[in-house]
Amino acid sequence: MFPNLMGQKSYRKLTSEDMGAIIGQSRQSYESKMQSGRFTAEECKKYCKFFGLSFEYLFATSEDLRDSSSQTRD
Repeated sequence: MFPNLMGQKSYRKLTSEDMGAIIGQSRQSYESKMQSGRFTAEECKKYCKFFGLSFEYLFATSEDLRDSSSQTRD
């Protein structure tokens, strides 16, 4: 759902358990939130701080990325 967030997870070789721990949640809770795309504002802030990246980048959806790439081609 959030390819940049997943990319950071992969790049840093983090597990789902690690991702849950960053936001103070269990692995299962993290995975549920990833599937639904429903993170709280506080959880988003924690990920942005941990990764040192903006909300706009980290939580861009696949659709957002497609839209921005089509605009750069125009």
